[in-house]
Amino acid sequence: MSVFSHSRIETYETCPKKYEFCYVIKAPRGPDGIEAFMGSRVHDALEWLYGEVKMCRLPDEEDVAERFRSAWDAEWKDDVRIVRVGRSAEDYLAVGEKAVRAYYRRYHPFDQATTVGLELRVRLALDDDHEIAGFVDRLDKVADGVWEIHDYKTSASLPTQAEADASRQLALYELAIRQMYPEVREVSLVWHYVVHDCEVRSSRTPQQLADLRAQVLEGVEHIEAQRSFPTKTSSLCDWCEYRPICPAWRHLFETEALPEDARAGEPGVVLVDEYLRVSDEMAALKTRQDELKEVIASRATADGVDRLFGTDGSIKIFRYVSAGLPDPKDPARAELESELRAMGLWDRFTQLSTFSLSRALSDGLLDAADVERLEPFITRCEGVKLYPRRSR
Repeated sequence: MSVFSHSRIETYETCPKKYEFCYVIKAPRGPDGIEAFMGSRVHDALEWLYGEVKMCRLPDEEDVAERFRSAWDAEWKDDVRIVRVGRSAEDYLAVGEKAVRAYYRRYHPFDQATTVGLELRVRLALDDDHEIAGFVDRLDKVADGVWEIHDYKTSASLPTQAEADASRQLALYELAIRQMYPEVREVSLVWHYVVHDCEVRSSRTPQQLADLRAQVLEGVEHIEAQRSFPTKTSSLCDWCEYRPICPAWRHLFETEALPEDARAGEPGVVLVDEYLRVSDEMAALKTRQDELKEVIASRATADGVDRLFGTDGSIKIFRYVSAGLPDPKDPARAELESELRAMGLWDRFTQLSTFSLSRALSDGLLDAADVERLEPFITRCEGVKLYPRRSR
């Protein structure tokens, strides 16, 4: 039986190379980021709170805040990474405590439902060979057959309702809960974005759940079939625990560990520095070349000539008009395609190759009547090409 989780699938979607490090070769992870650390401590405090409530005890707000701070101190390690410049561990401690206090005030006295499970492990059989496993932060029973799946989020961003309605994780948990508890009739998916003191709710239809199950199975089978795992760089790389061993970042870490003078002479650093310098020089030359092109074309037009001569060569000036056509995203594209079919020209420009059609228009290969019918779709652009030639 192959066991996947939402986070495992999400890791592959975020970066196949990270997936390989984490789940294929099981490389040692680097230290946690401060955001993940804070999130774990918030989860610890709220799990403790509902555990106490389940035992008919009602901690006060200070108890819960103290539980959060104690868990922070007990679990803190000096290698926890803080990526955001200008932020400190104390900043995140304050944000986390504020979130826990706001949550307490919003839901006190915590009698909205009966808690069925905390950090409840759930399993969903996708087929005979594949299973999804995960942990539900809190499972509640609101009434007979009416249940809620709760998830605590400490993200700095707040999703739209459309994003919540398309979210996969809690919908997978709903499938698992329905498999585990057949008496469940109605399920609400509830996210608590505690940093924002905001609750987001969603639900799924039976058809949406069936479609999700099929999509996830297809995705899992696709992942299993992979034999290579390329890097996929993005802004999320800053928070990745595998950066020091990742092909996209390893050279940075290797060179940063060198003394400054040794780093400046490291072969890769030398090559990159030279390439970037040459690129800058080429960009500056290209800018000047474009400026000269305009001046030369204007001069030739003013003098009524097609060629200008220098002391060591000449430049021929070729003037042309290109025919621009609607691109595939332009609403006029469909009208143009219909017009071409009506004109009997569709087969000549199969699937509307705008390049070949533009070339035919520019080269005068279409009848004047056909050009007139296509004129509403054409944007004419004047251009100039220069052909430099050195004297031998």
